[in-house]
Amino acid sequence: MFFEAGRMTLWLGAIAQVLALSYIGSAHAQRWDHQRTDWYMNNWERQREDHNRRERERREDATAAGVVVGVVGTAVLAGVIAAAAKREKDERSRADYCLSRYGNYDRATDTYRARDGYAYRCE
Repeated sequence: MFFEAGRMTLWLGAIAQVLALSYIGSAHAQRWDHQRTDWYMNNWERQREDHNRRERERREDATAAGVVVGVVGTAVLAGVIAAAAKREKDERSRADYCLSRYGNYDRATDTYRARDGYAYRCE
């Protein structure tokens, strides 16, 4: 009798456990799915807003960087052009000076021929 009561108790306990787990599991799963849907929806919206914000910031940063690069590039190019123009003007004035001082000045070699027959650099 003790064994039959023990066996019956085990069977009832197993059945109760299966029923309880299936009820708790389904209730928990339903609640979890509901929360999960809300979380995914909110997460999706949050991700979309974050993506849009990052894209907007990236475009603004790219525009600002483009303006800065344009300004700096223009300033550098203007400096290079001004330096080249100044160098050309200096070379021209130097060549004019050497030509006026020495009648046989050669611009290609930047030399003049002295009375002794040797070529010297114009200084």
